[in-house]
Amino acid sequence: MKLFFFLALVLLKAQLNAQITFSEKEKKDSLFRNQAYVAINRTNSFRTLVPNDDFIPGNLGDRINEKPLNTYTFGIGLKGHLTKFLIWDGGLMYLQNGEQYEFDSANSDSTFSYQNYYKYMALPIKLNVTIGHKLRLFGGVGIIPQLFMNYRQNQQWETTLGNRESATIKSKDGFNYFTASYAINLGVSIHMKNNFGLFLSAEYRSQIQNGYGKISYFKHKSYGIGISLGISKEL
Repeated sequence: MKLFFFLALVLLKAQLNAQITFSEKEKKDSLFRNQAYVAINRTNSFRTLVPNDDFIPGNLGDRINEKPLNTYTFGIGLKGHLTKFLIWDGGLMYLQNGEQYEFDSANSDSTFSYQNYYKYMALPIKLNVTIGHKLRLFGGVGIIPQLFMNYRQNQQWETTLGNRESATIKSKDGFNYFTASYAINLGVSIHMKNNFGLFLSAEYRSQIQNGYGKISYFKHKSYGIGISLGISKEL
């Protein structure tokens, strides 16, 4: 939590320094105005999963057959210029990672499937290079500190008699409560006369630390490629 406050102070200081750097004429130009935004992201999420040799290595078993899962992330944030072509971007996100599994028995009519969701509260911090005015291209990199909220597994199965059942498993135990990911993004934004704008960007996100606890049987790191869509308002 202390790191979150420290990062927020860094962002505030960067904003104040940027405002001092620009002349009054430049600050009146919409190109240099700070922006508030809301965004939604859809990511095709997956993971690396290996035995934890630091504790008791586990057998992957059927988990080796897991597949990517589409997850959604929602966020709000602020953007501001450090220089004419360099923008800082910081915000607050409800972030999800995940994977899924499907089993269909060849010898019977029974099936079993599940979807794993790992949920975080995150504070993304990015630096983007941008060019253009009304139509802008941008791209950059960032770090995403993440506080673990909970894990949820949705299960569905069908018995040989044709009965369909489902269950949900939730847990907060056995996970690393603080992790971080790095992100690379590339996108385009359109800015209108009413100070509103739209942006669309592609993002690759990859978790740096093990998402499971130190005494878990596996080391789990999520990654994925997604698309973000958002609306912004110049301040």
